Amino acid sequence: MANSKENNTKGQAPDGGWGWFVCLGSSLISLSLRSLDPSFGLLFHDLLADLDVDSTGTSVIMSILDAIVNFSGFLIGPLLKKYSFRQIAFFGSLLSCSGLIITSRANSMLHIICSYSILGGLGTGLATACSFVALNTYFNKKRGQAVGFSMAGTALAMMLVPLLIHMLLDIYGFRGTTLIAGGWALHSLIGSCLLRPLKKPSPPIQIEIKLDKGRESEALLMKPTSSTETRRMSNGSMWTKDQCKENEPILSKTQLFLKELKTTFDLDLLKNSTYLNVALGCSFYYVAESNFKLMTPFFLSDIGMTKAEVAFCLSLTAFTDILARLLLPTLFDKFGWKKRTIFWISCLLVGIMRSILAEQSERKALIAMFVIVGFLRGATLVNLNLCISECCTLNKLPSAFGIFMVFKGLCVVTMSPLIGYIRDVSNSYKICIHVMTAMILTTFIIWSIEFIFGVFCRQFVIVKKLQRHVTE
Repeated sequence: MANSKENNTKGQAPDGGWGWFVCLGSSLISLSLRSLDPSFGLLFHDLLADLDVDSTGTSVIMSILDAIVNFSGFLIGPLLKKYSFRQIAFFGSLLSCSGLIITSRANSMLHIICSYSILGGLGTGLATACSFVALNTYFNKKRGQAVGFSMAGTALAMMLVPLLIHMLLDIYGFRGTTLIAGGWALHSLIGSCLLRPLKKPSPPIQIEIKLDKGRESEALLMKPTSSTETRRMSNGSMWTKDQCKENEPILSKTQLFLKELKTTFDLDLLKNSTYLNVALGCSFYYVAESNFKLMTPFFLSDIGMTKAEVAFCLSLTAFTDILARLLLPTLFDKFGWKKRTIFWISCLLVGIMRSILAEQSERKALIAMFVIVGFLRGATLVNLNLCISECCTLNKLPSAFGIFMVFKGLCVVTMSPLIGYIRDVSNSYKICIHVMTAMILTTFIIWSIEFIFGVFCRQFVIVKKLQRHVTE
């Protein structure tokens, strides 16, 4: 009995043990592959100037990178059905590092797009998605805490890496600095190796029972004499398995292909209204978040802040962001609050505070708002991906997260240019921030409608049960 119990518990999220090394591995992957993103303009500025690449070309490079990272989600579900998340993360890390090293020899915009955006983006998307699936496999009750710890290191690196890049560029120039960054990114291979697959429960032991001669002869009589399985129907006639196959509708090649496609990519998730609502709402927030992060330095410079003041505000935001990622998940996990509820409330507060920030011009008021916004941002981002894992089963998570990444990619491709167009027409970063707040409020509203509808449905079911009970 002890052995059977042990087998049953294997494969469940242990919420500790090797899981903390998985958390470290996930942090290493994100820290190594994504910490360079905020320093893109700093690192590539001189090279792009030498190649006569304008700001439009620069945005094309970053847009392709972001799109490839997210559209790689199409591959996550099918790949994780054949390979472990350690193998895919290792391969993705290798691709990303290779892309960065090859970029060090870039002499054209096309070279940068092929190596940095496409090759690096594909590898980064595969590696980061697999690390998130690994964390969800190893953690259940402490899932928020584990994700918060893994993301805190990345936020810290994003704060320190620009300073390091600035120092290296003065010493080694673009090509040397990019090679060093490629070597630093190789730490993601170590992180991938830490993503050890969780052992599945061993199959139950088959016990062979010997029958006596009487039982054996009875068993032989009960065994069908032909290879065709038979069953007696209610009218006394015999039904065969072959006859059943003849009566089944014959599927065409197109239908078989669509059925295989649906099974491979778990497309039945698209029939789940709750999942679609979560994926769409989180995608809206992601677009608003990425554009706010991109436009914040320009907004602060536009209202008259110096480069030193801009850097101070960004560092202060990053610090409070890290603080929130380290402290809040432990508190939320202790009380057992749903990740989606926390995200729902936090995103509303983030949107309101950013619109208030956009209306400020005094230094002290701006600094105070950046402290609040940074803390709320950390609380929201920790729960962004966890909202997806909360609305699906663990075996569906790879495909669910992959489809969510595709949703993010589509929203970035369609909505980010619209935000840029509004900025060019209005010539105001303030209006753009309010537009981003409107996107966040859209997420809050559509989720609120779902929550209210769910409450009414539950109340209706309870009333019906009471009525049935009274009638009986």
